[in-house]
Amino acid sequence: MSKKTKTLDLECTSAFMVKGKMITPKKTVRGVPEADALSLVRRGKAKIVAAGPDAAGASAEEAEAPALEELTVEELKATAKEYEIEGADKMKKAELIAAIEAAEAEGDE
Repeated sequence: MSKKTKTLDLECTSAFMVKGKMITPKKTVRGVPEADALSLVRRGKAKIVAAGPDAAGASAEEAEAPALEELTVEELKATAKEYEIEGADKMKKAELIAAIEAAEAEGDE
């Protein structure tokens, strides 16, 4: 029983790397898995332009990046991995949130 992954289409607002490719501002990326897309939106790297073909009716207006507090520990660990936060696999939820917020603040400087 395979579960379809929701996808979203994004417009890059700040350069980022995906699978070794540089995505530059104003470039549209189609079919981004929802969790990855929402992480990029929350970090200010992209904005949602449309729901992908597998998004099961979700619209760009409905899809907002959830607050860190709303994410599961596993989702937070995945986000921490994106920021290359050391020791994230052993952190509790509050520690993960604090570390991610610090990494996001550091990235904005």
